[in-house]
Amino acid sequence: KSGLSQVREFLELLGSPDREFQIFHVAGTNGKGSVCAFLTSMLKEAGISCGTFISPHLVEVRERFLINGTVVSREAFLDGFYEAKAAVGRWMEMGHAHPTYFEFLFYLGLCLFRKAKVSVLVLETGMGGIQDVTNVTEHPLVSVITSISFDHMDYLGHTIREIAKKKAGIIKPGVPVVYDAGSAEASEVMEETAKRQQAPSFPVQKASFRFCGKGLLVRDFYGGEPIEVSVPFAAPYQAVNALLAIRAAECSGLPISREAVEHGIRNARWPARMEEILPRVYLDGAHNADGVRAFLEAACLIKKELRPGRVLLLFGAVSDKEYRRMLAEIRDSLKPDVCFLAELDTYRAIPLEELLKTAGEVFGVETRLEAFSDVKEGVRRLLSEKEEDDLAFIAG
Repeated sequence: KSGLSQVREFLELLGSPDREFQIFHVAGTNGKGSVCAFLTSMLKEAGISCGTFISPHLVEVRERFLINGTVVSREAFLDGFYEAKAAVGRWMEMGHAHPTYFEFLFYLGLCLFRKAKVSVLVLETGMGGIQDVTNVTEHPLVSVITSISFDHMDYLGHTIREIAKKKAGIIKPGVPVVYDAGSAEASEVMEETAKRQQAPSFPVQKASFRFCGKGLLVRDFYGGEPIEVSVPFAAPYQAVNALLAIRAAECSGLPISREAVEHGIRNARWPARMEEILPRVYLDGAHNADGVRAFLEAACLIKKELRPGRVLLLFGAVSDKEYRRMLAEIRDSLKPDVCFLAELDTYRAIPLEELLKTAGEVFGVETRLEAFSDVKEGVRRLLSEKEEDDLAFIAG
């Protein structure tokens, strides 16, 4: 992995495209993608041309690069690819190592955003903050830090304070920082860092909302005036993510009107975040302990509203996550009647026998378990088992 001085040197080969944009820089453990989606949608509604760099992708790599909220075309992707690849060739001729996968995607994105002539870039970190390749950004409009929890601990640390220090590394001198104040430990680190960097800080506390149809109705302030926004996701944590984006827009100094904020939040799209993919079937990307806890808060709220016949769950996980703890929390709060287990198609997957054994120890006889060697089989079984008044969730 390259140091930031090497990243800057590489960008100079490309003509320093990062210096051509006004940047929202977004870090955190969970919620980064949602905040980026809200910001992108608000900018689009305000008529401000924007590029968005996010990760990971769900289906294909082009999803990581958006122009005004739309996935880049194959032609634009290839143009960026070949420009970045040519620079890599020159870089290696100078005696340097090939950039990592994520570094290359970052360079590729900057090339295609420059060619698209966007004026604002919504830039999501990969992992961490202070050592992340995106932290080459010198003077963003706003630094945004979402919720901090345990993830990638081998790289970022084993306490919330250690992880928060890594994330807070994106805070720049004098640049406003908007952060999720849900954790006292993380908030303390954010305030310490902001004070040291003389950066104005804007903590976002738990949001005031009510469940409304398939989403949430959130009340707050924008430009000193009350505002009510309709968040198109049924997960309570999305209320805080929406407010992080609203506060970042407010701090940016960009001409984003109240109407652009309201329409942008309402029209935001971010797949696999408590997304109702079929009637009473929800797909969520929760994959770490804190993400599963947030998923369960939303799932239990939906369960209370819909009063289903049964609750069905399809679950999978990778071996470096706290999957026993996740399953125990699912047992205690969601109480599924049936849990389908699927082995993921990755070298990091938990072997199916181990996952089934662990789930049996956690759930006991209260929940019926079935196991499948791949996710497709699990999805087919879930949908064939589900009856009209049942509620089904896919997570992990």
